[in-house]
Amino acid sequence: MDQLLIWIQHITSAIVSLGYPGVYVALVLEGLGLPFPGDGFLAFYGYAISEGDMNVIAVLCISSLGYFTGVSIVFGLTRRFGKMLLDPLYRLRVLQASRMDHTSSLMEKYGALILIPGRFLPGIRSLSTFAAALSEMTYSTFTFYTIIGSVAWCGAWIGLGFWFGENVQELLAHVQTSLMWFTIVIFVLLALVWMVKRMQRKIDHRSEK
Repeated sequence: MDQLLIWIQHITSAIVSLGYPGVYVALVLEGLGLPFPGDGFLAFYGYAISEGDMNVIAVLCISSLGYFTGVSIVFGLTRRFGKMLLDPLYRLRVLQASRMDHTSSLMEKYGALILIPGRFLPGIRSLSTFAAALSEMTYSTFTFYTIIGSVAWCGAWIGLGFWFGENVQELLAHVQTSLMWFTIVIFVLLALVWMVKRMQRKIDHRSEK
């Protein structure tokens, strides 16, 4: 385990030392769904912006492009190979079938809208790309909502790093938990709206008879 942590630290240091290209590499890795601290990296770059070492527009654009590149690769591979790609990931426990089923059901109910708030949750962020590729969603629709979600997510974490600076690491766990509950509340409200509309349709259908 110690060797793994040392290896991760070396990779992290190497990416950071690359400057702007490192921003792109880091977010491509995050977009691919690898166990990579994308939130922390974005916060670090936000802190670098506050220190005057980097430009906010450049970081936002490059990070959003890097993340979009990663998820586009995942979308294309999943759409092309489907079950052949997912089965090994399930066996290696890179993905969990139960979470995938849950995310797929959310995708069926709420469609591409899940791609925007879903980008803020580590568990759903990577799974939503797989779920979208397995659905009937077109790549153009996936692109539109993913770009919105990517810019919002990248901008939020860059902003946290900018405003809270060296203390941002202490806020990561708290903010992630808050975002998780906020997203859960949104999903519950959407589910209630969907149920009410469904019941209303049934009542209207019965009244027509």
